[in-house]
Formats: sequence, structure tokens, C-alpha cells
Amino acid sequence: MSDLHPRQLWEAALGDLQVQVARPSYDTFLQNTIGVALEDDCLVIDANSSFAAEYLEKRLRGVVQTAVERVAHSPLDVRFQVAQSSALATTPEVIEAQPQTIVSDPPIRHRVAGETPTLPLDPRYVFSQFTVGRSNELAMAAATAAAERPGEKYNPVFLYSPSGLGKTHLLHAIGHHIRARGLTALYVSSDQFITEFVRSIREGRASEFREKYRSPDVLLMDDIQFLSGKEQTQEGLFHIFNELHHSGRQVVIASDRSPSALSPLDDRLRSRFEWGLIADIQPPDLETRLAILRAKASALDTSVPQDVLEFLGQRKCRSIRELEGYLNRVAAYADLTGKPVTMELGEQALGGLQGAPEAAPRTTESVLETVATYYRTTPAAVKGPKRERSIARARHTAMYLMREDMGLSLVEIGRAFGNRDHSTVFQACSKVATQVESDTTLQRDIEALREKIDHG
Repeated sequence: MSDLHPRQLWEAALGDLQVQVARPSYDTFLQNTIGVALEDDCLVIDANSSFAAEYLEKRLRGVVQTAVERVAHSPLDVRFQVAQSSALATTPEVIEAQPQTIVSDPPIRHRVAGETPTLPLDPRYVFSQFTVGRSNELAMAAATAAAERPGEKYNPVFLYSPSGLGKTHLLHAIGHHIRARGLTALYVSSDQFITEFVRSIREGRASEFREKYRSPDVLLMDDIQFLSGKEQTQEGLFHIFNELHHSGRQVVIASDRSPSALSPLDDRLRSRFEWGLIADIQPPDLETRLAILRAKASALDTSVPQDVLEFLGQRKCRSIRELEGYLNRVAAYADLTGKPVTMELGEQALGGLQGAPEAAPRTTESVLETVATYYRTTPAAVKGPKRERSIARARHTAMYLMREDMGLSLVEIGRAFGNRDHSTVFQACSKVATQVESDTTLQRDIEALREKIDHG
């Protein structure tokens, strides 16, 4: 145990956790932590706030301890504490270090009293660090256009993809580029926007809220899909969007699905998202995965041979973050053991980690088959005229998934169900979209179905 350095041990464990923990949780609570001591078979970990330390202790302790023990090859306890004298003890806005070519974040001139500070831009997320391939070249071009000619060429720019493929990276890159030009950029998550909107109404500060969001040269809004069902907040964003657009200010939006699949979202708002350029990001192909790995490896102190990069690139993964996690784990393992990176070491480092199964392409047939099996019926019954409650639920759910996840038109969905009228499809999709907001059983059903459709 004395041979293990706490910082190296924790960095190796983070490579493991980066693959296992959901990105928002990892980025918020784990990314900036440091292993500071090994005391009586216990790894002490510094977190940047009491809230983060408490969250890690209550929510992630089990998975963290397992990762630490896997790396250490011995039983170890973990303990989280608030950093006392390190840079972690400062707030994110204070410690944010911008590259020399990037202008530091200007203070926000209009801030609602008591609100959450504007989210800082991550200094790592710049255009030069974004690897371009066939899967994301349109999104990169759209982001570049928004940064170079804000409000002129494409407005708004709407980026969508599953989690972990680079949407947030591009939003931050736009923000950095805009600020480097001496202009103002405001980056906000939909959760933060909702929180501030509700607080501004409650405290009678609606005018200050509107002024804050209509004042920047570029508004960057992440995870817009979480506005679904928030009618008042959508109304507020609708008016802010109109003011920004009419004044020639750029709006860039990111979502996990296309505007047409954002249901239930106000039709007026959804139509405005479709005014400009819509660009999706697909999972990277092998060539792009290798390019990403080479770029990330070049920034490491550890040399990673080409055959190891190819070994990593060929592993199935859901996201770029997961791919980076594999590389970080191998590099940390090499650093921890003092051995050079080889194929053998790579296999040892990733031993026990199963790459995410590769998602199969969704088709109307695969959706019908999976939904029918899940609800213990047949595709023919789901497509047929029967109106029994269980069959109707399966039918409506299948239509909803085709609309939400495949982006099919109402006519196309109707055709898959025996040429049903598009109004019937619309009513079914709307019904499920409304129910899913409050029906936890239906929520679980849909998540389970999505997993089964993608991975069998």
C-alpha cells in the first residue's frame, strides 16, 4: 500500500469512473477532485465544496470505492472532504483559467439578486480541441459560422445528438471565440434558465431577468429538451428569443433530439428553432475515434503506441467521453505501475470493463417488434384495429418512440401502422407525451424499451 501515491491512485480510478458515471454527475462532482492522502487503508479525496463532498458520500460512494479497490487491487475505504488549502477550495468562477488567446469572462451586467451565477466556460472546450470527422462536420461548420458571423448567417443554430458526442464542447467553443473578439456570450443550461425564471417571477424581478438574457451578443442554451412541459418558462424563452433574433443577436441551442421530436414543446417555440440551421452529431466512426484518441494521447505525458490506440478505438462505446475514459484509464494504469503502455497493459487496464454495446439502427420494424414483445402481444396486433387497453398502450407507445427517437413524420408513422390517418398518430403521440411527464411507470417503460431497441 505504501507504494501507491494517492493522487496517481485516484487519477487511475477516475479513468474508470469516467466510463461508469453519467456525464453531468462526473463533470459536476468528480472531475475536479484530487486524491490527497492514504490513511489507514482509506483514500482521502478532496472535493471543491461541502455540497460536492456530501453528494459523493451519499450518492456515489459505492461506485467510487469499487473503482478505487479495482485499481489498487486491495480493499480500500474512501473518505471525502472539502479542500482546505488547494485551488479546489475556490469557486469555479474564480479558478477558471482561460488560455492566453481567450479573453476572461466579463462580469454579467444584469444579474437577478440571489440567482445562481452564470455558468463559466470550460477552458478545455475550444475549437482547436474538437476533432472533426464525417459524423460531426456539419455541426462544426454551423458552430464556426455562429462564432465568426453571429446573427448573420444562421440564426438560430440548433445542435442535437445523444449525450457525450460534443454538443456542449461546441457551445463552449463558440463562447470562447465570441469573448475573444470582445463580444458577450452567455452560456446557460435549461435547468439554470428554469430556476432563474421561476425565482424572478417569485421575487418580482422579471424585468431584470429579461434584460440579462436579451443583452448578450450570443445566447448559448444547453439541454433545451428539459423545457418540455414547462409552459410558463417556454413562454418566457419565446419572448426572449424573439427579442434576440429581431435585434440580430445569435442564439445557439443544444438538445438530445431534433426540434420536430421535442414534444411537448410550444409549437411557436419549436418553429423558431427551425428557422436557422439544424445540425446533428452522429456517433464517431472508427476513423474519427482514432483521430480523437491520437489528439488526446498527444496531450498525455505517457506515450501510447498506435496499436494500443487502435485497440481502444475498436471498443464499442456510446460517447466520446467514454472513449476518453478508456484512454485515461490505460494511461493512469501505466503511470501507477511504472510500466510502458503496451497491448498487454491495455488489456489489463481495461480488464473487467465491458464496452457499451453498439446501438443497432432503429427501424419501424424493430420498434414494433420490441414494443410488442415488451407488452406481451404481437406486431400484427399492435398494427391492427383492436382497441384493448394493453394493445392500445403498446400502439401509442410505439408511435411515440417513432416520432421522438426516429424523427419520423406523422404520415410515415401512419404508414407503418396500416396507413392510419396522421391525425390519429398525432393524438396518440400527444397523449403519451402528456402522460410521460407524470406517469413514472410509463417513464420506466419507455427507457427500458429504448435500451432494448438499441441493444437487444
